[in-house]
Amino acid sequence: MARDAKPNLTVMGESTSAGGNFARVRIMGQADVRGPLVCERLRVMGQLDAEADLSADTASIMGQVTCQGDVIAAKLDVKGALRCGGHLSAGELKTAGEIEVKGNCGADRALIRGALTVEGLFSADEARIRLHGPCRVREMGLGRLVVELPKHAWGASFRRHGTLEADVIEADEVDLVHTRARVVRAQVVRVGVGCEIECVEYGRTCDVHPGAKVEHVIDARANG
Repeated sequence: MARDAKPNLTVMGESTSAGGNFARVRIMGQADVRGPLVCERLRVMGQLDAEADLSADTASIMGQVTCQGDVIAAKLDVKGALRCGGHLSAGELKTAGEIEVKGNCGADRALIRGALTVEGLFSADEARIRLHGPCRVREMGLGRLVVELPKHAWGASFRRHGTLEADVIEADEVDLVHTRARVVRAQVVRVGVGCEIECVEYGRTCDVHPGAKVEHVIDARANG
């Protein structure tokens, strides 16, 4: 082994670690990590409880991760459950599981196909939310946001799906269905079926579906 090579960490049963800098971390049992954990690749199929920050180049979570600090990853794929007590930051974020973030959640690109709860700000250059589960975000700031129903939800027999709830949604462009919000503010706004929005402010265009409920529509150009 080269002198500067990073070690690997593999947990099969129950183990406690002080943290550290690793090449690959695999959790197939139950691991408690006391200090910051930094690695190139993280794969969790069991349970990981981290008391400090968690950082990885690529992270795949099929089990359960609870982190009391921040979670940082270039690529993050969650098919299990992730609970973050700090902030979450990812270049590419994908989830078909459950994510809960106490602080802010930011990504370059985000594909949400599960349940999402963000108590702070959710920000992304581009985000697509497919409503397989409930999504609750306090405030959203995005380049482009698309909210859509799962394909099966359009069928005659299967109509169960989640809803996106947010206090404020700000973006360059939004395309929404089944979204409840106090304020939606964007240059290009498309409000689709099932939406309930108190106020829409648009800069260029606004299209509201007959099946949506919007109390106020404001053309920002008229006030500019």
